[in-house]
Amino acid sequence: MKQKLILLCVLLVGYLGISQNTVKGVVKDVQGMPLIGVNIVEKGTSNGVATDFDGNYSITLKSSNAILEFSYLGFQSQSIPVGNKSQLSVVLQEDLNSLNEVVVIGYGTQKRKDLTGSVVTVKTEDFTPGANSNAVELLKGTAAGVVVTQTNSAPGATPAIKIRGAGSINSSNAVLYVVDGIPGVSPNSLSPGDIESIEILKDASASSIYGTRAANGVVLVTTKKGKKGKPVFTYSTYTGMQEPAKLIDVLEAKDYMEFVNLRLSWANREPAYSASDIANTGPGTNWQEEITRRANVQNHQIGISGGADDGSTYYFGLNYFDQDGIVLGSDTKKYNLRSNITSKPIENLTVNFGINYTNQTTNSLNNPTADSGLFQSALRMSPAVPTGIDPNTGRYYIDSFNNVDTPLTQILGRSDVTVFRRFYSFLRSDYEIIDNLTATLNLAAEDNSSRRDRYTNTLTIGGLGAGGVANINAGESTHWLVETLLKYAKTFNEKHDFSVLGGATWEKFDSKAVGAGISGFLSDVLGTNALQSGDGELSDNVSSDRDVNQLNGFLGRLTYGYDDRYLLTASLRIDGSSRFARGNKYAYFPSASVGWRASNEAFLKSAEWINDLKFRVGYGELGNQGINNFETRTTLVPGGNSVFGDVIAQGVVPPRLANPNLTWETTSEINIGLDYGFANNRINGSVDYFNRVTKDQLFNKPLPSVVGFTTVRTNIGEVTNSGIDFALNTENFTGNFKWSTSLTFSYLKNEVTDLPDFQQEIFGGYAFNNAGNYWVVKEGAALRSYYGFFIDGLFQEGDDIANSPTPSEGFQPGMPRFRDVSGPDGVPDGKITADDRSVLGSPFPDYTFGIRNQFRYKNFTLDVFINGSQGAETFDAYIAETIYPQNLYGNTFSTFYFDRWTPENPNTNIPSGQNFSLYGGQQVVNSLNVVDVSYVRLKNVTLSYRLPLANNRLFSDLNIYVAADNLATWTDFLGYDPEASIFGDSLESKSYNSYPLARTFRLGIDVKF
Repeated sequence: MKQKLILLCVLLVGYLGISQNTVKGVVKDVQGMPLIGVNIVEKGTSNGVATDFDGNYSITLKSSNAILEFSYLGFQSQSIPVGNKSQLSVVLQEDLNSLNEVVVIGYGTQKRKDLTGSVVTVKTEDFTPGANSNAVELLKGTAAGVVVTQTNSAPGATPAIKIRGAGSINSSNAVLYVVDGIPGVSPNSLSPGDIESIEILKDASASSIYGTRAANGVVLVTTKKGKKGKPVFTYSTYTGMQEPAKLIDVLEAKDYMEFVNLRLSWANREPAYSASDIANTGPGTNWQEEITRRANVQNHQIGISGGADDGSTYYFGLNYFDQDGIVLGSDTKKYNLRSNITSKPIENLTVNFGINYTNQTTNSLNNPTADSGLFQSALRMSPAVPTGIDPNTGRYYIDSFNNVDTPLTQILGRSDVTVFRRFYSFLRSDYEIIDNLTATLNLAAEDNSSRRDRYTNTLTIGGLGAGGVANINAGESTHWLVETLLKYAKTFNEKHDFSVLGGATWEKFDSKAVGAGISGFLSDVLGTNALQSGDGELSDNVSSDRDVNQLNGFLGRLTYGYDDRYLLTASLRIDGSSRFARGNKYAYFPSASVGWRASNEAFLKSAEWINDLKFRVGYGELGNQGINNFETRTTLVPGGNSVFGDVIAQGVVPPRLANPNLTWETTSEINIGLDYGFANNRINGSVDYFNRVTKDQLFNKPLPSVVGFTTVRTNIGEVTNSGIDFALNTENFTGNFKWSTSLTFSYLKNEVTDLPDFQQEIFGGYAFNNAGNYWVVKEGAALRSYYGFFIDGLFQEGDDIANSPTPSEGFQPGMPRFRDVSGPDGVPDGKITADDRSVLGSPFPDYTFGIRNQFRYKNFTLDVFINGSQGAETFDAYIAETIYPQNLYGNTFSTFYFDRWTPENPNTNIPSGQNFSLYGGQQVVNSLNVVDVSYVRLKNVTLSYRLPLANNRLFSDLNIYVAADNLATWTDFLGYDPEASIFGDSLESKSYNSYPLARTFRLGIDVKF
């Protein structure tokens, strides 16, 4: 008995020794370089590890017949039986051009090698680095044809994005965001650390499956999900310091006083400052320095993920982002919580469930982008005005010449706080009815709310006069989505890949808003927390609103591939919108594209240097329903009051002239593309040519005043966007020292190609100081081109000014020489009139680019990213304000004082400033203040060090880095930022001292447990 027991123990120990065998090894690429983070999983289990910095791994097996699965992004996966080995080293082969990589497309996925449309994938490692708080910022300079501009650098501001230009004259030019399959989710709802990849559907053949809202391109955002294996914990954090990247050079106090006196003398007025005032003053107050600061920014991201043997996975993410603005009184704090769970409760059924919640609080500045905003005040404010409290009044000093608050008083005297709460959730069920046939039900909901509290206290002149002013605006919106899909996909005879997709969608949008404002408070203590304590007799403003609309859609798509060489994709979307009248509610949006993988043809097999060569041609149509609700119906809104007897009766009026014949704006696009990969794919990329035409514009047609309405919405007009997108990726050096380069380049031409006969020119835009319009929409020019007068230098002493064309009499040397372009008969007439106006520039850049170089040596990585834009212009209202001052006591660009024309300084293009009213009025918009905003920017430099962690039981990966954002900008633009515009993502671009760009220095760490 004792012998049997000993034998049993020996067998048991032997069994345990076999089943708990530990296998070690190294994973490298074909060039012998170790691969970091390769996933190694024991097949059929959740037992898994990842390689360390040196490619080493160690795994304790659970089975005596174990098979190890090695997988790594961009490389071919391998499954290797272990047998009785204790050492197992593996060489992974690169998956050339990642052709078998699965790419997210509309309502599904597709292998990259099978794509026939223009689709760009931006992965986590390709995201634009920086102190980013939303998804849009991750795309800057990373995708050809995608222009991301930081029009306002205030904390919490969302960049503008345009894909291949803009096509709508009066309607929406917004792109469509689709997050985890939910159309319309705000990119501000996400934490960048939760995003796995972003796909951009650039051409109509790729995006037409989304129909109605895809006319301006589609951005698909896929969030992170768990993977099979043991739980993985990640923590990423950075902290940084921000400072203004640029301050504008204005006059110090002494020069300012002299210039004000000079202006007053030109106006035959007494000087404002005596000689002793000027002699005894110092540099004065630099108001830009007074209101800006060095500010902190920090970010913390936690992730927990994993998965079980049955395919169930989970991911949980938590983010905290905190950014103080570089301007006093501005900041944002954002909390984000999300989860993605995949479960397989029964055979053939996969259920995906996700939730995302965001809470963001932003402190904004008073009108940070408006004509009368804080920065305009900081630049115009007299440097002779001190900071602090005036002992004579007990209040903060004011500019006595203009009776306005200083910038510091504006910050201290106003509060503007907005709280956003955003929530969305989805439930997606995929059931395989029979082999290759899958039914999908997708349910999703969004619930967003916001509240904005503004209060102007009695520190300010306006607040003192009104007894404090309080305003509250609140809104909430819901979005419901139901989608049903049926897909059949099968490969026949190993050569015919076929799939067909059909489905229906339903969406409902419901938004509500309420606002209240009042003034006349006894005290500033309560701010907006007790509106009822205000004086309702003095002011009482209450409003509310509600909008509801629906979208119904039907979609279908067919794909076919033969022998991995010939590809076809065709789709049809039928959309219906409640915004259009009966008979016009539905529209059809077809598309088709073909591809030819020439690299798989027999005649190219011998060309070993060609790894991939695919030609693509596509055509598609898209829709735009970007109008307001009820524009096709006659409705009534509250109007003026009338008195009947002794009773005041509320009146109603129609708010618009309805057009029941209004229909969809339609965009059609042709795309011709080439995907390439050469020299073992060390050189790869794509080239695309596109031509996009938007017709049946949702256009505001002007009406005679006798009608009672100024415009009516109708379908007329046509705009064309054409251009070239180019992407190139190279591996310049491999081995111990690695150098790789990524380049994107985009050329764009935007042109209005048709306008109705009754209006060949449309003017708009408020220049400033009642100076009129500054942009035009006309055939042959870009949308909202700048329209005004060319100036060919300045008149000099000795010129025959009296016989030269001028806008008025009395011109003198040092005044602008306006170009005589035309007259009533279409030829120059020796006069400067409205007929001499010309297109001065375009808000669209001719080309944009981004270039990223990455250098790796052992544990160190240096990443350098440069982006730029060339050929765009803007109307610089501050230059116009400087040349045509609204008052004579404002400060100015120092260069416009020191470099202005004088008899001693004739070689300049800056007018003397004397008697500027002679060339003001409509001449305010001219080539002196429509300026070039081309730039090249050193966007980011990051140096990182990945710690060697061989046999470390706590950490599987640890990376430390230092980074600098917006290090340098090369531009001729005189303002804070050549990208900035007070109109945000609107087509209309105007520079008037928006929030300054921040230069940021960060220290960060990424840890994986």
